[in-house]
Amino acid sequence: MSEVQKHGFTWQNSILCGVYGATETELTELGYTCIVDLPSRLNRKETVDLSIKTTKSANGVCMGDCLRVFDESMTPIHMVVLHYKQINPTTKRLVKIVEVNLTNSRALLFGSITRAQIEELDQAVKAVPQKRKPTPEEYKKMYDLRDILQQSSGAIHFDIKCNSQQSRLQCSFNRFQEFLKANPGLIVAESTTGSFRGGSIIEEVKSSPRVFKSKQN
Repeated sequence: MSEVQKHGFTWQNSILCGVYGATETELTELGYTCIVDLPSRLNRKETVDLSIKTTKSANGVCMGDCLRVFDESMTPIHMVVLHYKQINPTTKRLVKIVEVNLTNSRALLFGSITRAQIEELDQAVKAVPQKRKPTPEEYKKMYDLRDILQQSSGAIHFDIKCNSQQSRLQCSFNRFQEFLKANPGLIVAESTTGSFRGGSIIEEVKSSPRVFKSKQN
């Protein structure tokens, strides 16, 4: 993990331990195989899985693997989003934290799209060998399928990651504030400080700005 990416894990552990009652030992034992950031059995607030996201953007929230998010959308799960800003070359500061109830939210997130339709797009993306750019024909097939699905989707945006480094189908919120405004009843709690849901988290993390490589088709 690069130094500039560690802020997300630092805040994630601070939230899970300082607010939801997990211990450092429990988090270590989860490792990287757990499909959620905190399973319900370790959540001392309520019996739901937790997904933790950190983002500099007010509206962009990366959700990860699309099929996994689709499957989770009918289970008891909450998402905690921490927004931050880079206040100087070495420090990130918390701007806002919000917990959203995404339990049974499939229609809200994915509209009328079925799992089979997402699988078709996922297979089209993964058909391109990793570390090879897609051909014009492969590119057209993927994005034509994506555009058709996007028309029937809800709040979720389909993100094709297919270039000389990877071949993956991910998804995201790209209008997160609009989603919150339209669904205020899903907001469990929110705060603009490190005090959250009766606990506390660190407000600043030592971390440099993240530099992204130029995109490759």
